[in-house]
Amino acid sequence: MILRRLVTAFRKQDWFTVFVETMIVVFGVFIGLQVNNWNAARGDRADERNFLERLHPDIVRVEQSSARVRVRRIAQIDYLRSGAEVIFGVAERDELTPQECLAVATSHYFNINVLNLPSVVELENAGRVSIIRDTELRTALVDYEQRVQTFKIRQGDQSLSNNLLMLNPQLVKVTPVFDSELGEMQTLPECDVAGMRADQAFLNAVAENLDAYDAYLRDGLLPWDAQLAEVHRLVDRALGIMHEGTP
Repeated sequence: MILRRLVTAFRKQDWFTVFVETMIVVFGVFIGLQVNNWNAARGDRADERNFLERLHPDIVRVEQSSARVRVRRIAQIDYLRSGAEVIFGVAERDELTPQECLAVATSHYFNINVLNLPSVVELENAGRVSIIRDTELRTALVDYEQRVQTFKIRQGDQSLSNNLLMLNPQLVKVTPVFDSELGEMQTLPECDVAGMRADQAFLNAVAENLDAYDAYLRDGLLPWDAQLAEVHRLVDRALGIMHEGTP
């Protein structure tokens, strides 16, 4: 109908009618585009909310899957350092505490459950990361996935880590015991400090393990752990979630 009126107006050189009919077409197209954009934006907001509500339990699962081991791995460096001071004669003690002995015995243990966030991987694969309006959260999610990959590489690199239990079994003896409180098998170690001090190869291996474990924490576990906590904080903020103990 409009096209017919435009053709007729052109033939009659009725430029006012041509202008009016053209503006009607342009305005109609503009309104249609605006409605489509509005619907798309509303859909994105709904998708964003749905994503965040799926992401939060993903984060909780990742935290819970490694919580106990994560705390143990982080705490171990302090026992390993103080134990090394005893072994190398820096500290004025000739015996290791049970915690220090265990840290030395397990200083080659890097394993921990490092997981991606499934909802984030799905969003990235779909190319829809842009639906997250919070720039800080969007950046934190990308950084988290990079931290995971870096940590997995660091976790798999044990080139400078020595299995002290096998290097000299007489210096570090272990007995398996079941911890009923934790509901898991534990290692009960026994360390011969005098024998360790007399074995230079063993001392060298302890020094290498301390350096390797420190790098594992500094470049892998701690950055990943901190980034996971930051993502959790930002998602809580976006959803208005307050956990017990949160300021």
